Amino acid sequence: MISDNSGPIMGIDAEKIGYLSVVTGVFLYAFSDALMKYFIPIYGVHQVVLLRTIFRIIPVVICAFFCRINPLKTSRLTENAVRALLATTSTYCFMAAYKFSPMTEVIVVAYTTAIFVIPLSILILKEKFSIPNTSAVLLGFSGMALAFRPGIGIYQWGVIFAAISALMSAMNAVIVKRLSSTESGITIIFYHLVCLLIFSLAIGFDSFTWISGGH
Repeated sequence: MISDNSGPIMGIDAEKIGYLSVVTGVFLYAFSDALMKYFIPIYGVHQVVLLRTIFRIIPVVICAFFCRINPLKTSRLTENAVRALLATTSTYCFMAAYKFSPMTEVIVVAYTTAIFVIPLSILILKEKFSIPNTSAVLLGFSGMALAFRPGIGIYQWGVIFAAISALMSAMNAVIVKRLSSTESGITIIFYHLVCLLIFSLAIGFDSFTWISGGH
């Protein structure tokens, strides 16, 4: 555990470990996305979502057990439920985007969540308006326009799903910010994962197929 952010850990500066952790996390997340893009045409969106959710919920349950936290206990059930639905919608749109469009196009649009977060934070969280934030939003939208200039495929279903995913993720981030003042991170995550499990099983159960040994 890190008790002092400025202190060394095993001879390595804690700040450098932080940067390394971020880079490693981004790489692993990108690798995960590539695997999803590969397997969705084979097993379908619902089955990929289910398997991904199962392997995400296991460490959350273990953590809740050792931390002695009831992940379902909350004083803000409605907000947790709304957040779970938004996050589930975002996840499904993201997966559907992979089904219809190349991964490079989907990533460019889906990872523009920050562009939507800034205006939503000002409107909902009443955070202060600033010129740098406004400039960031304008630059972000300009970047999207350059990446998807006319003729590249802005109207493809995959791009539309990716844009919806980005918007839902931004709304989700704002609600998480509100919930974090009273709710544990485990509870916030758990409601989302349970929602994903229910949806993937209810909607896609009939289409599930056996997974090959190699896969």
